[in-house]
Order: sequence, then structure tokens, then C-alpha cells
Amino acid sequence: MINALASGTRPHLYSRPIRMSDLDPFNHVNNVRLLEMIQDAHVDLFYLQPGHSGEEIRPRMVYVRHELDYTEPLSFQPDPILIRTTITTVRRASFRLTSHITRGTRTYCTCVSTAVAYDETERCSRRLEEAELAVLRRYSPEA
Repeated sequence: MINALASGTRPHLYSRPIRMSDLDPFNHVNNVRLLEMIQDAHVDLFYLQPGHSGEEIRPRMVYVRHELDYTEPLSFQPDPILIRTTITTVRRASFRLTSHITRGTRTYCTCVSTAVAYDETERCSRRLEEAELAVLRRYSPEA
């Protein structure tokens, strides 16, 4: 198990503008949109990072839990938000990611997501493969 509270964590950083379609009738970013933004950051982390293209190994996973804590409403401003994600725990068949939606020094939302390695053919969980663990290590403490 890897614990991201140790020194040496390398967060994944994902910047995203707020769009008018993200806003609810109160001109705040809708809570569902916040989770979508976090998932966009996870897609960027696992699949779109420069230097990772052409790699054949990508995590095959399903989310089993998202725990979101909303600190304050996020409203439209021209400055983009920043989503910082670290892999906080890695087990044999699952891992946890912690993501913070921030702008400047303010944190608007913290999300802890649990994902499980998944075998689509057998339709069940499976152990993480070494190549998948290598992807996870990019954003977790040095082992």
C-alpha cells in the first residue's frame, strides 16, 4: 500500500476554464459538473499526458466510490480552475485518488475516488498489473 501523505508526492495538475454551461440557476458551478471536471482530470492523468502517447498499457478500472466535500460555491471568473490529483493509496486490486479543485489559494471541492481494476471479460475485479502500477506510481510517493 502506498500512502500519499509521505513526502515526494507528485500531483497531477489539470487546468480548466469555467464554461457558462457549467453554471446552475444561481450562477455557481453545478455539483455534478464538479465531479465531471474531476473525471476529466483523471482522464488527462491516465490517458492524455504528453509523453505517454503510444503506450499500450492503460488502467482498466471502474469507479466504485466518490466522496466529495464542497467547501464553497464556485462561480464564473475568467481565471481557470486547477485540479490537483494524487494517487493516495494503492492496493492489490484498487487505488484511491484525491483531487482538489482550486483557484488561487481557495479550495472549492475535495474528492476522494476509489477505483477497482476490472476484468471486462470475466466481469469482476482483478489484480493491478505491473504496467498499471507503473502508471499509478507517476503521481504517488516514491516507493
